[in-house]
Amino acid sequence: MRFEIYSPRWQSDVARLANEVFGDGYFVRPSEIAVDPGSIVLISHENDDVLLGFAQGRLLPPEGLVEHLERRVSKVPTDIADADSKGALGAIQAIAVAPEWRGRRIGTTLIEILHDRLIGLGADKLIITFKRGPREFSVDGMMTKLGFDIWERLPSYWQARCEGGEFHCIDRHNGCTCEALLYRKAVY
Repeated sequence: MRFEIYSPRWQSDVARLANEVFGDGYFVRPSEIAVDPGSIVLISHENDDVLLGFAQGRLLPPEGLVEHLERRVSKVPTDIADADSKGALGAIQAIAVAPEWRGRRIGTTLIEILHDRLIGLGADKLIITFKRGPREFSVDGMMTKLGFDIWERLPSYWQARCEGGEFHCIDRHNGCTCEALLYRKAVY
């Protein structure tokens, strides 16, 4: 199993895995996302031909948190607000592991590598967002082991986008029931 920076040769595999894990249309432009300034897309693969998982994060621009969270959070902890104002806030935005490869520390390792890369870009605080639907497992234990604390739970965070047809969530049945779990970590 290898971990490395995304290259465009993995575009269709990443899009397919994202559709399987998140739903159609949620993470459709990995090559464009990978070239955004401050953005990092990592992949894990086996034998150069089987995608096991991917993760994406970026260093937010100064004062970029409000837009990143789509103006849905009213209480921002002081340390996160300070890092946001300085442009020192890293955001891990997407993590997906193929169902048949879960439980082998792939997601954890992707987070650890992305964590270190974001610090290398200048992040001194990190946030991570997980989408949790009715079928999802709890990530609280893993996040605690990685040094992250729960910051906020946002019910129906993706509701407007999901119900507006922007993407088709795999967990949607008679309306959006997914919540966003926001975790935070002070590096320094």
